[in-house]
Amino acid sequence: MRRPTPPPVTELTYGQYQGWHCCWCSASLRGGGVPAGIAPGQAGAYDLSINVYACGPRCPKRPRQTKTPAPAGTCTA
Repeated sequence: MRRPTPPPVTELTYGQYQGWHCCWCSASLRGGGVPAGIAPGQAGAYDLSINVYACGPRCPKRPRQTKTPAPAGTCTA
């Protein structure tokens, strides 16, 4: 299984960008958060990607995990 990709930097609120709120539901992370991955972002030649955090694996707005596609030519049965 592959983790869902966090939202892009351009879609984050100030609190989410600072790591104060969950990147999925904007809940406060005052009590602690878990790493959610890297929010991709770019401005011209500058990489604006940052680490973002979530309230936990059971966040109500977190997208479901996706299956990693099998390499071409392999049997999945």
